[in-house]
Amino acid sequence: MKVSETVYSKLRRRLVSGYYDPGTQLKEEALAADFDVSRTPIRNAIARLTSEGLLTPAEKRGALVTPWRLENTADVFALRILLEGHGAYLCAQNATEEQITLLEQTCKEMEHHFAAKSPNWVKKMDQGNLVIHEMLYEGSGSPHLRLSGKHLLEVPQVIGGFFIYEDADVEESLMQHREIVKAIRRRNGDWARSAVACHLNAALERFRRRSSDE
Repeated sequence: MKVSETVYSKLRRRLVSGYYDPGTQLKEEALAADFDVSRTPIRNAIARLTSEGLLTPAEKRGALVTPWRLENTADVFALRILLEGHGAYLCAQNATEEQITLLEQTCKEMEHHFAAKSPNWVKKMDQGNLVIHEMLYEGSGSPHLRLSGKHLLEVPQVIGGFFIYEDADVEESLMQHREIVKAIRRRNGDWARSAVACHLNAALERFRRRSSDE
């Protein structure tokens, strides 16, 4: 991988994982020293990430970490409903037996972690949740859909979602996962797509509720 691509990928991962606080100013010189590269790949990465909306141009050279707003979350979930819903539809047609079994096993493991409240159970729930939603793209059989959709699973408001859930919310989410997987197992694409829409709309409402309480 070229230096410019490596820098871009690493900086993007930092941004979507919340490594930097919103509004933090990122300067080319400091980033170049941090990544042990020249300013040129840093400048190119900043330009690309600015075009993606993850960074905002600063008055002087460098950029600011773009604050995340509720409307940004709504946009992400609207796109996820479309893309993951279509992924689930295709998954019901194309997923292999191994992929469906993985979905079922992941649901079972998440339910176990929640029931037992095992050490690091929230982290394990988030990891399982990522497996399920990534599999909607993987099992679709569409490389273009996979490439377009998986970036949406990286945004800060998607990573670590279970940290904001109350127990009743977790139970509801787990039941919705089961319905999605059941629809895929039955090879019913329309059911799978509608189940994804229900699941993601419910998740968006939780974010809205949290925001209104803050």
